[in-house]
Amino acid sequence: MGYILVLVILSLFLRPTLAFWVALGIPIAFSGAFFLLPLMGVSLNLITLFAFILVLGIVVDDAIVTGENVYQHMQRGADSTMASIKGTQEVAIPVIFGVLTTMVAFYPISVMTGTRGNFFKQIPIVIIPVLFFSLVESKLILPAHLKHCVGLGKKVSPRNKLVKFQRFFAEGLERIILKFYKPALEFCLKFRYGTVALFTAILIVFLGVIMGDHLAYSAFPRLARDRVLVLLQMPAGTTFETTQKYIDRIEKETLAYRKEINEEHGVEIITDVFATAGGNPFGSGRPGRSGVAGVQEIGEVCIEMLPPEETGVQIGSREITLALRDRVGPIPEAETFSFSFARGGGGAMSVQLEGPSIDDLKEVSVELQKVLLGYEGLYDISDSFERSTEELELELKPAASNLGVTAQQLASQVRQAFFGSEAQKIQRGRDDVNVMVRYPREERRSLASLRTMMIRTQNGTEVPFEEVAQVVPGRALPSIRRVNRNRIIRVEADADTESVDVDAIEVDVVQNVLPPMIAKYPGMSVSLEGRAKQQANNNEELINGVYLVLTAVYVLLAIPFRSYTQPFIVMAAIPFGIIGALLGHFIMNFLLIDVLGRASSPTSVVSMLSLLGMMALSGVIVNDSLVMVDFINRQLKRGMSVLDAVRLAGVRRFRPILLTSLTTFFGLLPLMFDPSSQSAFLIPMAVSLGWGIAFGTTIILLLVPTITLIFEDIRVAYCNLYNKPLDRHQAERDYVAVEASND
Repeated sequence: MGYILVLVILSLFLRPTLAFWVALGIPIAFSGAFFLLPLMGVSLNLITLFAFILVLGIVVDDAIVTGENVYQHMQRGADSTMASIKGTQEVAIPVIFGVLTTMVAFYPISVMTGTRGNFFKQIPIVIIPVLFFSLVESKLILPAHLKHCVGLGKKVSPRNKLVKFQRFFAEGLERIILKFYKPALEFCLKFRYGTVALFTAILIVFLGVIMGDHLAYSAFPRLARDRVLVLLQMPAGTTFETTQKYIDRIEKETLAYRKEINEEHGVEIITDVFATAGGNPFGSGRPGRSGVAGVQEIGEVCIEMLPPEETGVQIGSREITLALRDRVGPIPEAETFSFSFARGGGGAMSVQLEGPSIDDLKEVSVELQKVLLGYEGLYDISDSFERSTEELELELKPAASNLGVTAQQLASQVRQAFFGSEAQKIQRGRDDVNVMVRYPREERRSLASLRTMMIRTQNGTEVPFEEVAQVVPGRALPSIRRVNRNRIIRVEADADTESVDVDAIEVDVVQNVLPPMIAKYPGMSVSLEGRAKQQANNNEELINGVYLVLTAVYVLLAIPFRSYTQPFIVMAAIPFGIIGALLGHFIMNFLLIDVLGRASSPTSVVSMLSLLGMMALSGVIVNDSLVMVDFINRQLKRGMSVLDAVRLAGVRRFRPILLTSLTTFFGLLPLMFDPSSQSAFLIPMAVSLGWGIAFGTTIILLLVPTITLIFEDIRVAYCNLYNKPLDRHQAERDYVAVEASND
């Protein structure tokens, strides 16, 4: 759909033949990337397909600028061969450096760390090769195709309705440029200082909106999926029958709720319910945790459902989770009892207590859990401390050393008797069967069998077990966790992040609640883990990435301009593009919820992907400014005044700038309105890019020429003050003239 929209936009405002050859660059660039992906160890998946959709509108930018410039040469009477050569050469530098700035803008995403970083880094791995092959196509393949379009620049009277329809839009755009844009540009240039002041005021207003917390921010919002997972973990040593009893209770309530909700709405919302005791084959829905089997203390219930866009009922996994939590009720005996309904699973809040004494940590953990119960919206509160389980310890008696029996020998013989020792392997078909020698089942369940067994000494004689050892009942922890040689306990809580400000709760707990708790325990410390820690790491990487992108973009712009000041003119569009990205979140939220009537919107908050999209936008949005400023510089070298060059640049570059922006926006449009839950977490990045480009285009067409003229005013004032020559290109033109005369 995105490709069709791009092709339609190009066909409406360019000749259909030219639009076809320009759009042909998309499959060519994609084919090159498909060839490289296996070599880079990347497969086709949801993230890589999203990357192809994301770059769909961007990939034709260089081809549009090149093709449109060739078309202008043909319109002015040049033959197709010379028009293809000159048209491509004229825009070669801005096109090449424009693609390089886009590549640089996506690069920081490829070096992100953490679980989510491993997902996101696939985006630039796809986009950068696509951009490279699109550059090759626009510089080598596209001109060769346009060379054969002999009649492309000739005016031919339309003979059919389709051609008339296309000419209506193409000629209508020309009329808009001359009738509306040109006078508006003249007005902005005449009152250039007032224009810049107005745009600056708009920027300050939006900065105030951002600083005033009018835009909600959640680094990785928990977006609902079409599945609810219920995980139950009982204390170590719990029998399978006990775990099965609680799983049956959860399953019974789920099936009853399924019947009620399906009958109430007359459509199948919950489709399947899977219950498992003795393992969690679905991995509890937590990242980095795979399913386990053969663990009698663990059970899981998986509820599959149809998405709201298929049922027509605005009931998702979040609503089902809240209802089931009330119906099932608490299970006090459980170590862990949690519900998971969203991507980016895991507890919404995780506090790590670290100290030398496990008893002190347990006391603080219990006290902290009581405090967390007082926060509205927090649930599934638990800690990582596992209750001790009963065990039998074997202690050697003094006689054991006299008989030469060691602890290792004792443990080995007891293990062989009760667990078994492999005697041989038997081939049964294609399988190997281990033959184990051990006590019969009845004797393995009796403590008397242990006390009456015979232990073999080093010299081969056998002595009774109770002569060399004794059985001591004891208790032990199933696992021990340490960090920096200290014991740790993690206190975790889940929350409905749509209605609870988890960040504010974390700040309150760390700054106000925990300090007085741990003050009486020397050596104890506290830290935020889980979501908060990963968010802090990603925020730091984002800030470093922004610095890298801005620096690299400035350097890449300074090279073709041979100027330290002109890159600032081009980069002036970046903050306004970010304003457009934020405004796009408001607009999409309104369209999805208020207009289309959806239950939720992935753009209701600004997320980390939104910010990554804005960072990538910084490299994309400068491409149009680069094309305009490069055109101005070329006219100045030919002796045109700055004012005339700016006027001409606005009129001549209006169409390619508009088309590159429209193709980017409409290429991303299907993704922005995609109702599927699979693409929900990717939509904010598309919104940032699409709406940022759309808003930034208006700024580029008016603000960049205005700032160029202001910079010229400053340069003229400086030259007059220090008696410098005003014509910056006169020396260059004189040198070219001398070289020509020598030849």
